[in-house]
This record gives sequence, C-alpha cells and structure tokens, in this order.
Amino acid sequence: MIQKKLIRVFQEEIASGEIVENGQIPTFRTLSCRYDCSVATVKRMVDDLTRMGLLRAVRGRGTFVAGHTAMEEVSTERSSQIGAILLDDQFLDAMEHCKDEFLQEGWMFSIYRSTPDAQSPEREKNFLQKARDLAFSAIVMEASPIPPVNTELFLRMRSDGMKIIHLSPYLDDMSAECAFLPDFRSAGLLAAVKAALAGYRGIVFFPADNEAPFSRLVDSGIRQIADEISLTVLENAPRGRDMKVIGSFLQNMPERTAVVALDTELGRDIMDTAAAAGMVLRRDFGIVSIMESPKDKSSHSYLTFDFDAIIRDALHFAIDRSHSPFEPVCRCYPAHFCDQNTL
Repeated sequence: MIQKKLIRVFQEEIASGEIVENGQIPTFRTLSCRYDCSVATVKRMVDDLTRMGLLRAVRGRGTFVAGHTAMEEVSTERSSQIGAILLDDQFLDAMEHCKDEFLQEGWMFSIYRSTPDAQSPEREKNFLQKARDLAFSAIVMEASPIPPVNTELFLRMRSDGMKIIHLSPYLDDMSAECAFLPDFRSAGLLAAVKAALAGYRGIVFFPADNEAPFSRLVDSGIRQIADEISLTVLENAPRGRDMKVIGSFLQNMPERTAVVALDTELGRDIMDTAAAAGMVLRRDFGIVSIMESPKDKSSHSYLTFDFDAIIRDALHFAIDRSHSPFEPVCRCYPAHFCDQNTL
C-alpha cells in the first residue's frame, strides 16, 4: 500500500514538472530524502515504473521520463528497419503492394508471417526481442490477443524509441495505443443494415472460435443498430467450426434470419451445411461474412476494408520522426459491402 501511494505521488509530481529537470528525475538518494523512505524503496518504485514503460534508464546519463524530448536525444539511434508481424491475410497482401514505395526511400522490412491458429504471445515476443536488439525503428503488427498479451514489452520498446503500430485490436481499450484499424464495429452495423434492407427479421453472428476484441466489436455493432431497424438478435450461436453443432442451430432458426459469419471460409461451410439440410438461400436465410478469407474468395456477400490505405498510412507514420513512440493514435477505416447476392 505504501509503495502504491508513493508511486501515485511520484507520478503526480512528474506530471506537474515539480521534480523533473530536462526530462530527468532526481537521484535515488535525493528522492529517498524527499519522500522520507529508504533508497531501496525508491529503487523498487523506479524499477516498477521502468517495467511499465513510464521511465527509462540511460546508462551513464540517469533515468528519464519516457517519451520526453531530452530522453529521445540520448536514445539508441534507430535503424532504417521496420518489422512486421502479419497473419496470412489481406494485410500481408497489402504490405506486398505498398513496400516498394518505402524500399525506394531506403527502408528495409523484416516480416514475420503467422496464421490465426498459430498466433502465440511467446512467438511474438521472440520476434519483438530480436527487433529490439537490432534497434528497429518501428513494428507494424497484428498483435496476438491471446493472454498473456505483450503490453508491457510494447511499453518497454516504446521507451527505447521504437514505434509499435497496431493493425488490429488486441485489447478492448486501444485508446493508449498507436493503432490504424479496420472499423469492426461499423462492419457489424453495416451487415445488420444490409440484412434489414433485404427484408430479414432476425440476425445471428457466428464468431467461430475467435474471442478476440474485433469479434466483440462486430457483435456490438450489430446490437447497436438492431433495435432501431427491427431486427431480432438471436442469442447463443455456437462458437467454433463444428458444422454438426452449427447445422442443428441453423435448423432451429426462425425463417428469414440473416447469418453473419466471422470469415468467408466459415460462411461457405455454413451455406453448404444449410443447403444439405434443405434450407433455401434468400428464402430461409441469408448470409454475409465480415472478412474475406484467403482460403475462400467471394463465394457469398462479405465486408472488406481498404487494407492498402491502412498499411500505407501506418508505414508513413512509422517513418515520420516528428511523431513520438508514445503518441496515442487511433484511426479507424470504414467497412465496404461486397454484394454477391446472398442476402
């Protein structure tokens, strides 16, 4: 309790500028006298704040407030290397479309490819540690939403002067992050509006086995507008991709229900399962998917985003040295409806 109170007082005095001189905090002994506590207690407090990414110790110079201009002057010089952690999806394609523009300006890329099934905080951490050791200028990434997420490591890397730029939400609250994101809430809302305009009376979202924040954003977008447009939201849709379980749910749905699938691969399987059960598309049910899967192109209506614009804007931010690694940014890019006549 004493330690927490001390940290709170210390942070307040840093914010007020009372004890910070040119971005640097006083010595441990000075702080121990100021707060009437031991040097060991001060050291624990500073270590805690350093781990949180709020302070940074610079060898031979002292301890600085992370992100302060004075600290940035003594930070490790950044290389012209940008790291990327991307799933095997549209962002990877967009990177291929955009990277030549930045290569011509002298920037190099190191790309770690993954898949949703292979996402792992530990694998992610290994790549990030290498990038940190090599003083990359920035990382653009689809961060793993699987606990334990790497938020503390992101903070430490920012305190080193490296930008961490997110391309998908890995937390429910991204307000403190630097993020260029597809607007998944607007995707859910748009899917619901299209279903209502097509005359459906109910709507159900199948999130697959994904419990990531973007899945919850899609669901919240659907629910945000459903009442206003007279759509009944069906509850308890099965998670996972077990078509036997999903088929049972489909057969018990009310007629004229719009199905929203997380991705077109799941959407295609739902269409096949419904057809095998004698259900007629656009009479008994309609279908739209939130994301186009690389494994399934355009078998039914889906929503998409301008992934090239997202990547290009994120990379321009990465190379612009006027932006601090601690600058909070959240740009959301709207969804677009691709009609394949399945609603």
